[in-house]
Amino acid sequence: MSTALSASTWGPPTAIKHVLLIHGLTSSSQVWYRVAQDFAARGYSVTAPDLLGHGTARRAVSDYTVSALAEEFRPLLTATPASANGGRYDVVIGHSLGGLVALALLPLLKSDRPVRVVLVDPPLEQSPELVAHYRKLYPFNVRNPKTAEAHLEANPLWTKEDAAFKALSERLCDPVAVEAIFDQNVPWSFSHHLTTIPDNVNLTILAADPSKTPCVKEEDLKVYPHVIAKTVWGATHSIPREFPEVIVQSALEEIEIAN
Repeated sequence: MSTALSASTWGPPTAIKHVLLIHGLTSSSQVWYRVAQDFAARGYSVTAPDLLGHGTARRAVSDYTVSALAEEFRPLLTATPASANGGRYDVVIGHSLGGLVALALLPLLKSDRPVRVVLVDPPLEQSPELVAHYRKLYPFNVRNPKTAEAHLEANPLWTKEDAAFKALSERLCDPVAVEAIFDQNVPWSFSHHLTTIPDNVNLTILAADPSKTPCVKEEDLKVYPHVIAKTVWGATHSIPREFPEVIVQSALEEIEIAN
């Protein structure tokens, strides 16, 4: 059985600046296309892998814990043939579940050079009741995927491409994997990772608008002095599709400060 990673790439392969993008639950690597194209236009090489059970990544595995999802990406972050850049990234961005995976990868980002990490509306803490609700909702959505037209009608800030990639992602996603992700990550609690951020990592968390059911709130992050927390006003949880430029700017502005 092949264990090669499934990933989408953008930008010049010879670039000296590298970005890693990690998508959320029931999505896939291609949903990052607007963020990725922006970075590529700025001279970055961009890699966006598919999470286990998503896109064209392998499935039918036994372990769908967040730590296992992160471990799947270890080859990208270590000096191996799978990491043409020597496993070194200047920017790591994770949306939703992908943000939790990025947090689990923080120990692998420790080095002598600065790394910019942006977590986009990560569900750091979820109550058992909410987990139970999502455990029914997300597999149902995958088993009964919407059309691109339906996604676009429900999300006026999306482009046609956003809607098409989301519709395709739902069709490619394994509902059994989605159920396992909820079943195997109990309790759903990941805030503790924010207390062990490597010194070379600059971390920002972007929260959705408080009026649009965010997964995290800016005020709840004030207890973590090393975390920069920002609210993206007007955004739902789908910030990468609605305000991709905010994500890119949040990463680049901190790089400029560091330099």
